[in-house]
Amino acid sequence: MGLYQLARRVNAKRKAFLKMQAGKIMSPVRRIEKVFPPKGGRFVAMTFDDGPDALTVEGRESGLTDIILDELRRCGDKVTFDVIGSTAGNYPDEKGADGTFMWSGNAYDHYPCFGMDELAGAKNRPELVEKILSDGHEISNHGSTHTLFGRMRAVYGARRHFDTLPQVIGDLDDLHSYMLDKFGYKMRLGRPAHYIDRIPDGSDAYDAYRVMGYNYMAASFDGAGWQPRDTYDLEVRDMVEPLARALDSDPNALNGQIIFQKDGCNMARRTPIADALPQQLKILHDLGYKVVSVSELLDMSPFEDLDPDAEEAGAVKYLLDRGHTVGYKNNTFGGARTVTPEELYIMLASPETFREKRHMGQKDIYQAAKRAVNLDIGGASGREIIKAAESVGAELGERAMAIRDKKTVTRLEAVPAIADMVRALEK
Repeated sequence: MGLYQLARRVNAKRKAFLKMQAGKIMSPVRRIEKVFPPKGGRFVAMTFDDGPDALTVEGRESGLTDIILDELRRCGDKVTFDVIGSTAGNYPDEKGADGTFMWSGNAYDHYPCFGMDELAGAKNRPELVEKILSDGHEISNHGSTHTLFGRMRAVYGARRHFDTLPQVIGDLDDLHSYMLDKFGYKMRLGRPAHYIDRIPDGSDAYDAYRVMGYNYMAASFDGAGWQPRDTYDLEVRDMVEPLARALDSDPNALNGQIIFQKDGCNMARRTPIADALPQQLKILHDLGYKVVSVSELLDMSPFEDLDPDAEEAGAVKYLLDRGHTVGYKNNTFGGARTVTPEELYIMLASPETFREKRHMGQKDIYQAAKRAVNLDIGGASGREIIKAAESVGAELGERAMAIRDKKTVTRLEAVPAIADMVRALEK
């Protein structure tokens, strides 16, 4: 574990660089780690991976998901359960060593643990899915079989993984279709198994989620329930104390953040979440936090850098609610940037424009958008934007007309005119 923690620290700079690069790419799929702190209170989203889980917790009479649901119900909180379908088909396999990353299986993952797959997953435990939905929680797609999207030899060695984008989409669609057919529930978010994004054929998780119509649900705060310690009590402490420290130094530290949790065993096959969750929730509630699902958080504040109370935020939300690509891959909006003709085409294009089942780079996204939008936008000056809007019969408001004589227009200034164009194109 020490080596792994070192690797995580070394990788932090690389992740920061990648996030900066992702901020240059307009994308139908945004990686949601956190949002601009919502106004009018403190709000934090909480996610639970790898369930639903009926494994009876030691010393309790209930299964883990029931224990989590009871506590959330008592507190009046809503969360996002990031569920699997079933790992029962992930054999032949051999059990891995407890306390290692292979604890649940050498070739595949098995939830809640090796040889007991029937106790976890939406397909095996539909009664738990019913409870989750009836309590008003959100469900997201963690992969039907929790198979890796690609290889990560440094951590998982030669563990089996998918090789192509169609394989990944097939696995995601299997669970998506099950939830839709069985419960009438349409998922809107996905999180890859172990956050492995790259698929060996050159595509990645963003391509898969683009086809599925999802956003990529990441997290900004680790609830730490997956890490083993020498004792159960230490594991519970390691889940509670970091959260308390973060909020002691700044009570607003988690406003707009997403907390990662486990609806399953840690690497020592224990479930510290059962005793840590009540303590975590008490700390949050004592500071006035409301715990919400990820989609609820996004409805309040969709981007990391856009104040939801900004005058133009209503036009941004109008476009987002209709599935339009408005922001960048790293979930920033970049309102102060100068809008380009390419970005105008991308923001105007309908959501279905980008559902092609292949890898799409930024040039591919732009070309697809340009083909789909029946407008000739030669530049991005205020006059050209207004001309394009008038050509489709858009009723331009005062804010849009204010940009008429500007040689360059920021993305935030352009949004009202773009929203009007979308309204006109939809008629």
